[in-house]
Amino acid sequence: MSNMARYLSLNTGFKIPSLGFGTFNLKGDALKSALDYALFLGYRHVDTALSYDNEAAIGEVINDRIRSGKVSRKDLFITSKVPPAYMAYHAALDSAKMSLDNLKLKYLDLLLIHQPWGMVNLGDGTLKPVDEKGHRQLAIYNLNETWQAFEFLVNKGLVNNIGVSNFTARQIERIWKTATIKPANVQLECHCYLQQNELENYCSGKNLVLTAYSPVGAPSKPDRRQDEPLLLRDPLVCSIAKDCGKSPAQVLINFLLQRKMVVIPKSGHLHHIEENQNVFDWSLSSEQTQALRQLDRNYRFFRFEWAASHPEFSDEPF
Repeated sequence: MSNMARYLSLNTGFKIPSLGFGTFNLKGDALKSALDYALFLGYRHVDTALSYDNEAAIGEVINDRIRSGKVSRKDLFITSKVPPAYMAYHAALDSAKMSLDNLKLKYLDLLLIHQPWGMVNLGDGTLKPVDEKGHRQLAIYNLNETWQAFEFLVNKGLVNNIGVSNFTARQIERIWKTATIKPANVQLECHCYLQQNELENYCSGKNLVLTAYSPVGAPSKPDRRQDEPLLLRDPLVCSIAKDCGKSPAQVLINFLLQRKMVVIPKSGHLHHIEENQNVFDWSLSSEQTQALRQLDRNYRFFRFEWAASHPEFSDEPF
């Protein structure tokens, strides 16, 4: 038996599919074939961002399926994000409109501030500006002003829900206190090695849904170091997977779904895309869940070291 819901209720009244299709680092034909297969299988939540440089390809696939009658827009949940260089009020509006144009959509289901640490807007579309030494050009923006732009987009019917990504509880609280429209979602790195219990407790008190990215430990991260642990090969995870007759990835996704999180695994491999979806008709036992809880080691695969000197940067939940 399983007690996992396929949809979670946001504090706005909207429902978000608890399993999504992540698209970070997927581009071109590989992205199109992977996404088309995911939609064929029944995925209805697609996660992207302006900085992923893949929204146009996603828009092609989505609109082909809508036009052919294979899927309805109202059944899809599309998430995008405003990058650090577009956090000024009018730039945030421009970013959202660029995403809508790329995706060929009239509205987004969810828009997130991608990161709390800003970068310089050069005015030429550069999303990751660097100086002559190759260091990112950081900038400080008023997060509440960015949020006001997000509220404007909701009021104009261009976005249904708004939230943040990679924020600490203190940063979320800063927005929460002044927001007319409260954040509905917080997206962050979360997996067995980084279980985010403190942020989970904070968000549950505000009826804030958490979305876990890199749920299986970012095995295909392009700059992965050789000495980094491979969560998919953790002996406990593999042992539980064998006992359940499931893959390690399925165990890791199921673990987060049981915590009532949205989970957005990413894969370009058709077999893994299908495998990642088969996580709803079974559950880990309480003993297995408790054992996996012991793996928490506050280990981040995404450290954002380029932002370490920014005053908003923190690798702690509070």
